[in-house]
Amino acid sequence: MPNIFDTELKATAEIFLEDFGETGTYYPGAGGSREIICIVDREQVGVIEGMPYGQGPNLAITVANDVVKGIAVSEIDYGRDKFSIPVNIGEAAQQKRITKKISQDAGMIKLALN
Repeated sequence: MPNIFDTELKATAEIFLEDFGETGTYYPGAGGSREIICIVDREQVGVIEGMPYGQGPNLAITVANDVVKGIAVSEIDYGRDKFSIPVNIGEAAQQKRITKKISQDAGMIKLALN
């Protein structure tokens, strides 16, 4: 039986994302795509994983931890799956690889993009 906190996190994730999110497109490595609402963290330039001297924008997205309304943590293929969002507000969307899970709860997950 899920605890009351998990139930509330799942119930409020969609409301939170609708209020503060923007639409992006998820591309599973196995093929296909789907639009989902995400909260984008556009941080300063940082080191690109796997490239010790490479630098680029640090991006993270927070999405519903749900296979229909977001991305379920169990379906992610890190390094193969991609997500398309504008790197800067007002620009065209760019595809970035989902490289790792930053955090997770019952309602949402935060993912690093590179």
